[in-house]
Order: sequence, then C-alpha cells, then structure tokens
Amino acid sequence: MSGEIRVRSELDARSATGAPDQATLLRARLGIRARLDPRTRAFVQISDSRAFGDETNTLTDAAADLLDVHQAYVEWQPNARWRLRAGRQEWAFADERLIGTVGWANVTRAFDGLRTTLTAGGWVIDGLAAVLDERDAVTAVGLDPRVNEGAASDRTLYGVWAARAGLDLFMIVDGAATEGPISRIDRWTVGGNVRAGAGPLQASGTFAWQGGNQRGALSNDQRIAAWLGSLALSRGFAGALKPLARVQVDLVSGDAAANDGTYGAFNTLYATNHPFYGLMDLFLNVPAQTGGLGLMDALVHGEVRPGVWAVSADLHALRLMESGPAGDAIGTELDITAARPLTPSLALQGGYSAFAPSAAARAAPVALGDRVLHWAYLQVTARF
Repeated sequence: MSGEIRVRSELDARSATGAPDQATLLRARLGIRARLDPRTRAFVQISDSRAFGDETNTLTDAAADLLDVHQAYVEWQPNARWRLRAGRQEWAFADERLIGTVGWANVTRAFDGLRTTLTAGGWVIDGLAAVLDERDAVTAVGLDPRVNEGAASDRTLYGVWAARAGLDLFMIVDGAATEGPISRIDRWTVGGNVRAGAGPLQASGTFAWQGGNQRGALSNDQRIAAWLGSLALSRGFAGALKPLARVQVDLVSGDAAANDGTYGAFNTLYATNHPFYGLMDLFLNVPAQTGGLGLMDALVHGEVRPGVWAVSADLHALRLMESGPAGDAIGTELDITAARPLTPSLALQGGYSAFAPSAAARAAPVALGDRVLHWAYLQVTARF
C-alpha cells in the first residue's frame, strides 16, 4: 500500500484586479499494488482533490466531486527486457516539458492507454498509445452495442520515446484534436533532450519541431510549422551552503498571422509546465495565454542549502516571440522557494512570487493588467 496527504494554503493575488484570495487545497491518495504472479502486477490508486470549505455542510454533502480512479493498470513483464502496461497510468518523460503528470496541481494527469517498454543496448524505448477523448455514442457501461456507430472521431495520442544516459529522442502524434477555435488538428512532434556535464558544470537542452495540419481559428486550412527550444547551463560551487547557479533560455515559437496558410505557434502538448515560464503559472497554456504569439523566457536561478533547508530564487524576463499590439515585453517575475524535510515521510515547502507587468502584459492578448501581481503558499506533504 502507498498513500499521500498534501495540504497547501495559498494567498493568491494573481488576478488583474489585484484582490487577494486565500484558499487551502487538500489532495489525498491511496494506492494498492499487487503482485499476481512472478510476471504480473496490478496497481490501483484512488485520488480525492478538494479545497477547504468546498462543501457548504460536511454533514449533508458527501458527493466527493473530485474523487476519481487516478491510476488503474495491469502490467505484464515476461522477461527483464520487455514490459507491457494497460489501463489508466501516469506518464512522465525527461523534464516533463512535453509529457508529464503535472504533480503540482491538485488534480493531476493520467492517460488511458497502453505503454510497452523495451530495454536494449543501453536504450529504454517506450511505445505509447492513448485515447484522450471518446466521442462515440458508447458509454462506460457498454450495454447496447447498437448505439456505438463510430460516427464521431476520437482524440488519440501515439508516440515513441527512446532514452539512454544523457539523451532522449521522441516522436509524438496526436490526432483528431480540438483546442479552442482550432479544430481537426492532426499534429506530430519530434525532437530530443540532451544532458552533459564536466565537473561542476552541467548543460541541458531540448529542441522540438511540430508539423501537421489543422482547421484554423478562421476556418482556414493551415499547415503546422512550429518549434520549441531550451538551453540551460548550471554550475555548482564548493562551500558549506553548496551554492548553485543556472542560466536558462526557453523559446516557444509564435504565429504572426492567423489568416495565412501556416500556423507557427508551438503547443506544449501534455507538459508539466509549472517548473517553466515562472512558478506563478501565468503561462501554463502558452498558445492560448499569449494569443498564439509564443513566449521567450530568460531565467537566472540561484540556490543554497543551509543545513537541511533548500532555498532558491528565480528571476524571469518574459517576452512574446511575435510582437503584439503593445509590443513584445511581457514583464519580470521573481520566485523565491524554501523547502525542508521534517521527518523521512513529511516535507515542508513554501514560497513567494511577484510579477511586474510590462506593456505587452497590460494589453490583449496577454491581458494581465497593470498591477504588480503577488502569490504565496505554504505546503506540507506526507507520504507512506
């Protein structure tokens, strides 16, 4: 058995009005893992997510609106080199820039599908297949096969992810998608993630290219041609505080003209975007929250470790890749985080962030207003 109880209290003034709001989030999980025989395992995990005070009366309301089966899969491993997993499952690859669990959120991501894993020649190769949106007339009870006529398309994901020491290569295909006013998206994403080090100096980089076709926001047929790039350099230093510094640049391409035949805004797919583009999560959905104009994030990161504490600070300079009506300067964000273990199974974390808007943030499509935005939190997590 395994479990988690996580409580996070937030003081949130990230809206354009600047009015602060306080909320406390609770996530509770219970998992059971069973070894059915030497080759077969099963795992079921129940997750409940709520905010304090969600239920107006806990004596009369026991609906548990966000109680769900978060994971439920069977895994068969006939030998040490090959494994097959079927059911609802979490997927997380590399730094989760394209496929991740979004663990920071109170309700996290899982995929309904198949994952097959082959280990050979130092590579770990995963084949992925998932259904993301079932649009046919079939229901979960499945009692009447005559109503399942297959008249509608289903959003699907297929992919291959190959990883070895210091290198990931991937191809992700998602089809029959609809995202806001954009429909009939048949898209593929290819690229890689590279990591290398020499003594205290570490480097990492990601590049991805997107292609395919879609029906654009103006009902025009478009060819997809978009890209994402990231480069980070970090260095650790000797000393009692174990200081570390990192500089990083993240680039997400944008689309300059919505009415032409090419769509240039990169979609970050199923990423865990909380670690990127600022911890305030103002740009979790880059295409939508920047009006398809892309995003550039120049980051300076520093951290120290006094005793059992880990304290870090991030300074982000954010810009649009394509100029909007008010230019391309979005603003600056400062994130300060401190964390420490309290016991081997209990951890404490807290943070404060502030965002100072520039011209592009005050106007559409970014539209964050002209106030300095603030956010702070305190979180405790128990796992067993």
